[in-house]
Amino acid sequence: MQVAARELGLPTDDPQRPLTVTGGLTFAGGPWNNYVMHSIATMAELLRADPAARGLITANGGYLTKHSFGVYSATPPPAAFRWEDVQPAVDREPTRRALVEWSGEGTVESWTTPFDRDGRPEKAFLTVRTSDDARAVAVIDDPEAAAVTVAEDIAGAKVTVHADGRASLV
Repeated sequence: MQVAARELGLPTDDPQRPLTVTGGLTFAGGPWNNYVMHSIATMAELLRADPAARGLITANGGYLTKHSFGVYSATPPPAAFRWEDVQPAVDREPTRRALVEWSGEGTVESWTTPFDRDGRPEKAFLTVRTSDDARAVAVIDDPEAAAVTVAEDIAGAKVTVHADGRASLV
């Protein structure tokens, strides 16, 4: 809830517009994004009581990797649903060759750092651009080295990737 509110520029403490109809996952819990079904059911009840209102529901799939949203109302929209196949536009975008097995020196493109239960960086998953402009995935599995990925911006940093997929910053 907090991430969606921040990205939409919404205050989290406005009593006139509460941001959750079920308390949010922090308070109610449930496995991954299935819990949003409770929000949809609750929102349907609220919108039946106020047919002119609209409701926004967001959900994520665990690590914020699968974000979804829906806008709901008891009143049909003035125009029919528009569907467009955007796949041709996606297919025209430039691509980069993905390497399954690769070792060598490359450049960090992006990374994510999960934390352990005590709030310490556990490891870092990297996407690495190779010298021939391909992409590989690697992991820094040393917690102390992973801590660097939180303390510093490592985008563009040189990294050595070993044959087993482990990586170390140069």
